Amino acid sequence: MIVDRLGRRFRNLRVSLTAACNYACTYCVPDGKRLMPAKNELGADEILVLVTLLQQAAGIDKLRITGGEPLISPKFDEFLQGVMQLGLDDVSLTTNGQFLTQKRDVIVDSGIRRINVSLDTLVAEKFRDIARSGDLATVLAGIDQMLEAGVKVKINMVPLRTKNGDEIVSMLDYCLERGIELRYIELMRMGHLLHGNQFQADYMSMASLLDLIGEKYEFSRTDAPFDSTAVRFQIPDRGVFGIIANESEPFCKSCTRLRLSSDGHLYGCLSNSRNQYVGDLIHESTPIALSKLQSMLMSALEDKKLAFEGEVTVMKFIGG
Repeated sequence: MIVDRLGRRFRNLRVSLTAACNYACTYCVPDGKRLMPAKNELGADEILVLVTLLQQAAGIDKLRITGGEPLISPKFDEFLQGVMQLGLDDVSLTTNGQFLTQKRDVIVDSGIRRINVSLDTLVAEKFRDIARSGDLATVLAGIDQMLEAGVKVKINMVPLRTKNGDEIVSMLDYCLERGIELRYIELMRMGHLLHGNQFQADYMSMASLLDLIGEKYEFSRTDAPFDSTAVRFQIPDRGVFGIIANESEPFCKSCTRLRLSSDGHLYGCLSNSRNQYVGDLIHESTPIALSKLQSMLMSALEDKKLAFEGEVTVMKFIGG
């Protein structure tokens, strides 16, 4: 097992199936252009080989399927079916939800138990303004279908002071009524937000979010797993919500996450653009591949920082 001086190791793997996305969210891309597939993206079978190697080399036991938007990838069905056969303790999916109704049977039949849906507003006009694409009603219908099928849903909301800052409580109401855990994700200084004025104009801290929620609900901080990205809060007799406080209370010192991009690069840290190319390992014998991978994983672990510092890399490229 590879462990650093803080006791961090890699347990959670986030796999980006494609860098492409059918949205162009304002906090992700600056110019409204949709993200396209990366050059030389790996196939589902090749990514599955790399996941298997990472299981053996690092002890990966949790995996999240991400993108870009994974549901638009032609390899989604094959990868989901394959990864569910690898004996991982937990497999989950993050999606913008636009194609949940179309992929309902594939998702439900796979046996996956939980998904995260990125949803920043419940107002159709704001939805189009933030995502620059898509249809809110279709996303909400997809969420309902997942819940009806017994799939656990979490919603990820990025609070933006100038866009959806007035929906902090109404989004929580929506989630509590449906037994959904809402995760507020503090705006991250990634890509075009690393420099310029947009980050400061839109950023909402954990303290400001809690002040708004506290105007309606009583809540108390509750326990979260050691390597959880979220600070969690309990509302008595109603439910739980969380805040991924990248700026206010970084989780870097306990982070166990490793990211595999769609074109075969490993990233040890969101706040560090350094990466290791592992695509060639699929052509090696297993012993040689594992030996090389051990060295790469040590380097990736050294890339982890003690606090989130921001990065020029667009998060969608490496599996947010």
